[in-house]
Amino acid sequence: MDTDFWIELENTYKDRIVERQELHAKNGEGVLAGLPGSELACKELMEMVIQFICARYPKQFKRDNNILVNNILGTTTDLSKTEPLVVLLRNVPEDFGIMIRDHKTGRYVLRAGMVFSSVGWKISEKMGMGLPGIHKVVPDYKEKMEFSMDR
Repeated sequence: MDTDFWIELENTYKDRIVERQELHAKNGEGVLAGLPGSELACKELMEMVIQFICARYPKQFKRDNNILVNNILGTTTDLSKTEPLVVLLRNVPEDFGIMIRDHKTGRYVLRAGMVFSSVGWKISEKMGMGLPGIHKVVPDYKEKMEFSMDR
């Protein structure tokens, strides 16, 4: 993936942000959730995304200390008072899953994230699972993909 295009803004940006906020209001932890211990990873993701969007889209986004200014939506977000995944929900039309290594097994498990794009997929049902559990229903995952993905 070309890192210049990690997050792209399309002409549907405003509508997608509104739709995602409505889905969150309706489905809560079904679309956005985090387990205890994932707070620093969520904050790190938020910081990386904000740094990227402010550099890639300087007319649309600006960071002024702890305030994120979104010129597309005409909003400001206090980063010190808003949960990191909620900041992303309100400003970035992308899904994110945060996998953190389990210190007991050495395998990565889903600890936090926000998924709005997958029909019938509830992040709250996948929390704490590793890649094999998350992809259990994917045809041929175990035979063809598990070894190369679950490292």
